[in-house]
Amino acid sequence: MVKKNPPLHSLTLLWCSLLTYSLLFGLLQKILFFIPGVSEGTVLLLSSAVSSAVPLIWSASTGDGTPPFPASKASPGLLVFLMSISLSGNLAISLFTPVLEQIWNLVGFTALPAGDATATPLLVLYICVVAPILEELVYRGVVLRRLLPGGERQAIFLSALCFAFMHHDLYQGLAAFWGGLIFGYAALRHGLRVSVGLHVAGNSIAMALTLLQQAGAPGDLAALAVAAVPVVISAAGICRLMLKRRRQSPGTGPSGGNGDIWRNPALWALLAFDAIYLFAASFSRL
Repeated sequence: MVKKNPPLHSLTLLWCSLLTYSLLFGLLQKILFFIPGVSEGTVLLLSSAVSSAVPLIWSASTGDGTPPFPASKASPGLLVFLMSISLSGNLAISLFTPVLEQIWNLVGFTALPAGDATATPLLVLYICVVAPILEELVYRGVVLRRLLPGGERQAIFLSALCFAFMHHDLYQGLAAFWGGLIFGYAALRHGLRVSVGLHVAGNSIAMALTLLQQAGAPGDLAALAVAAVPVVISAAGICRLMLKRRRQSPGTGPSGGNGDIWRNPALWALLAFDAIYLFAASFSRL
C-alpha cells in the first residue's frame, strides 16, 4: 500500500515541534550558563542535542510517506560552486554589517555581540561538526522534506527562513538564511549528505577565517586572500550558467508554492516567537 503525502494543514505538529525545539534551545542555554565551570562549548553541545531531539523523534515516530531526497551524484565542480556561492553571500553580509550598525547606532543600539568567544576544542567541535549535522537533519531532513508537497521553491524558502530565525542573532540569521537556501537546494537535488557536507565545510572555513583574523595583520591578509577565492569562483560559475541557459530551450522550473501553508496559525506562532527572541537577543543599548 502506497502512502500519500500529508496534507498541508497537517503540518501543525511540525511547527509545534520546531517551537518546542527553539524554546528548549534558548532555555537550556540560559540554565546551563549559570552552572559554574560549564564552558560555552559544553552548553551549546548539550542544548542542541537535547532540543533537536524533539523534531527528530517526532518525525521518526509519525512517518509521513514523503519520499527521501534523490541521491544523484554531485560533481566536484558543482560542490565547489555551491560552497563558493554560500561563502560569497556570507562575505557580502559581513561587508554590509557595518552599514547596518551605523543605522542601529543612530537610535542608540547595536546588534554586535559584546565580545568574541574563546575558540575552545568543544566550541570548535560544536560549530564545525555537531551543529551542522543536527541542523541539517532538522531543517532539511525534517522541515524541507515535510514541506515539499506544497512546492519546491516554497519548501526551500520557508525551511531557510525558520533556520535563520532559530539562530536568535541578527547577523548570524542573515548568513543562515542565505546558507539555508543553498543547503536546501543541495539536499533537494543531491541528497542530505551533500547538504551536511556543505554545511560542515562552510562552518569550518568561517571558523578558520575568524582564527586567522585574530592573528593580527598577517592573518587579516591571509583571510582576505582566502575570502577572495570563492568570489572569483562564484562569478565564473554564474557566467557559465548564464551562457548555458542561453543555449538551452526554456523549460519548466521547479514548482512554486501553495499559499495554504501560510494560513497555519502554528507557523505564525513559531515565526513570531523566533523573531521576537532574535531581536531581543541581538540588540542592546550602546
